[in-house]
Amino acid sequence: MSKKIGVIAEDLSDVDVIQHILSKYIDKCEFAVKKFVGNGCGKLRNKCNSWATQLYNSGCEHILVFHDLDRNNEVKLRKELEKKISINQFPNSLIIIPVEEMEAWLLTDPEAIKKVFGLDKTPKIDSQCESINSPKEYLRNLVWRNGKKRYLNTIHNKKIAEEISILKLKKCNSYCSFDKYIRETICK
Repeated sequence: MSKKIGVIAEDLSDVDVIQHILSKYIDKCEFAVKKFVGNGCGKLRNKCNSWATQLYNSGCEHILVFHDLDRNNEVKLRKELEKKISINQFPNSLIIIPVEEMEAWLLTDPEAIKKVFGLDKTPKIDSQCESINSPKEYLRNLVWRNGKKRYLNTIHNKKIAEEISILKLKKCNSYCSFDKYIRETICK
């Protein structure tokens, strides 16, 4: 039987990345993702409780909320989201806050970027990907500089996620809680 996983994220490319990452832990035919997308952080914060309720009521065993940190204070943002997605109401839920954007996770694996864009050389990327300001723009500029190719997050994020190594993803502290949750809760 397939596990139902509810995902609340800022945009569809984030959901695509999450699905590809989940498939590295769980066979694709063993899980299904139901989603709500905020098309930005404001709507996500305002609607996440009602969306989580709908996902839970539709049979989702797990509720995952992804909200980019951007330039927010992580403690304040997490508290705000935890008020809306409480463990008491949604026992199998997790709030994941990528620093600064989910694209920082994608920057952890230069080999995956090289493969997706057919670059001649592996790009050099700071090993502390979460310290990179504006990772989406950084990735766009990196791809252009190394291959004169255009990067579109709506197309390329999922392709990079297909190729990315879990070991490389673990370089991001914000990813580690997601990894732990998948291994200890979803894969149980």
